[in-house]
Amino acid sequence: MGGARTTELAGAAYREPLHESARHGALFERVAARIFGYFARTVWDRAEAEELAQRTLVELERSLRERSYDPARSFNVWMWLKAHTVFAQWTRERTRRPAPLDVDPATDGSAGAVDARVDAEKILRTVQERLGDETYEMLLLSYEGGLSQVEIAEAVGRDRKTVATRLREARSLAARLLGKDGDAA
Repeated sequence: MGGARTTELAGAAYREPLHESARHGALFERVAARIFGYFARTVWDRAEAEELAQRTLVELERSLRERSYDPARSFNVWMWLKAHTVFAQWTRERTRRPAPLDVDPATDGSAGAVDARVDAEKILRTVQERLGDETYEMLLLSYEGGLSQVEIAEAVGRDRKTVATRLREARSLAARLLGKDGDAA
């Protein structure tokens, strides 16, 4: 196994049940450091690089398990395509993170900061009253938890489109309550 090429290891792992395959472990030992190194150079944050590497390894394992990898092709090319896809998804998730509710940037103990917190609480309470507990929870998971729509969908047991629609409704209501679109409620 030591001298086997990566594609040969992948082909052998593809043909054997994952729980019985020593080649499976050897394959992932061989590529894990390379994948991590790629992400470490790309994102410059060790924790993020580890997360992205793990996501990629999960995708590669899924490819073997679900037989979507073609063992006649280069596993290295397949691996880098998966790594690129994971990186692209991660980039999209980061750009879709919502900005905080634009009530007031003051965070000190001034009267303006206290008023802003009270306004934010009123807005959140109104969202909960008008749009329901589930939408309120989704909004909190988005703003406070920083979760993506996919992560929220998984957390609340809904599909991503439902989450997207509910968040759009909640943000629209919050904007109206803040007078951001000229239609204060």
